[in-house]
Amino acid sequence: MKQLKIQLLLFFISFTIFAQSETDYSRKLNHSVSGEKVYLDKDVDIKPKLIYGENGMYRFMSRNFKFPKNEALVPKIICSFIVETDGTITDIKILNNIPENFSKEAIRVMIKFDEPWYPAVKDNKQVRCQYILPIIIDRI
Repeated sequence: MKQLKIQLLLFFISFTIFAQSETDYSRKLNHSVSGEKVYLDKDVDIKPKLIYGENGMYRFMSRNFKFPKNEALVPKIICSFIVETDGTITDIKILNNIPENFSKEAIRVMIKFDEPWYPAVKDNKQVRCQYILPIIIDRI
C-alpha cells in the first residue's frame, strides 16, 4: 500500500512538472517578425488549426524527418511558429535544448510542410498567432 502511494505521488509530481514546462514555453517566446501584434493561443477567440487536421501534418513529418546520424535520440522537440492571417506559417523556432542537427531537421521539415492553416480569430478579425507544436519522436 505504501509503495502504491509513493508511485502515485511520483506520477503527480512528474505530471505537474510536465504541465509547468509546457506552460513556460508559451511565455518564453518573443516573435517580432514585423510590427503587427502576435497573439498567444490562449488570448484568441478561435485558435489556429490546420485545414485538413493535425494527423496529416504528423504523417508528413514522420515520412520526411531524417534522423541525424550518430546522435542520441531526442524524445521531444518543441516547435513554435506564427500562423499568419493568410494561413501560412513563419518564424519557426525550436524551444527546447536539443542537438543542433535535430533542430535544423525539424525546421527543414516544417518549412517543407505547406498545408494551409485556418488563422486565429480575435474580436471577429483574423490575427497572427503563436502556435506551439510538440513533436514526440518514437523511433522504433
